[in-house]
Amino acid sequence: MALHMLVQFPLILIAGWLLAQGLSGKTRARLKQWNHAGISGMLLASMVLMFWMIPRALDIVLTDVVMESWKFISLALAGAALELSWGPAGMIVRGFFLGNVLPMMMVVGWLYIEAPVRICNAYLTDDQLRAGSGLLVFAMAGSVVWLLAFFFPQNNFLEKHASNQ
Repeated sequence: MALHMLVQFPLILIAGWLLAQGLSGKTRARLKQWNHAGISGMLLASMVLMFWMIPRALDIVLTDVVMESWKFISLALAGAALELSWGPAGMIVRGFFLGNVLPMMMVVGWLYIEAPVRICNAYLTDDQLRAGSGLLVFAMAGSVVWLLAFFFPQNNFLEKHASNQ
């Protein structure tokens, strides 16, 4: 469970982000028509991340090849959507996205830690605790990075990346 959520998911998102960087200008222009101010891409990424935090979804990918494939495809698409949306999204849209995703990660992490029983049938309680703790650490680290980027925009890597596109 911890490897799924804390290692595999971020790596697939990053792979999707990197794949989207290789898109041609023509393809980017066509996609931009559907992604005004990055809202559509951010919404897609939020919904995908929300789905894969559901304990039942984590259980089913271990027994269903179709869902396992869907996990890789949907997370890669979410990473690509984030890459295509981060630049066009302004501070308000980015804040709305991060202001929803980071607390969602904190709540899910807290639930995994504080649940009196195993939430996922396919994983042991210890793994559930590690996943919950890791989600809390990711959410807190993401919050710190977000605040630093907000207060020190001249040093913001993501802002520089967004302005280059």
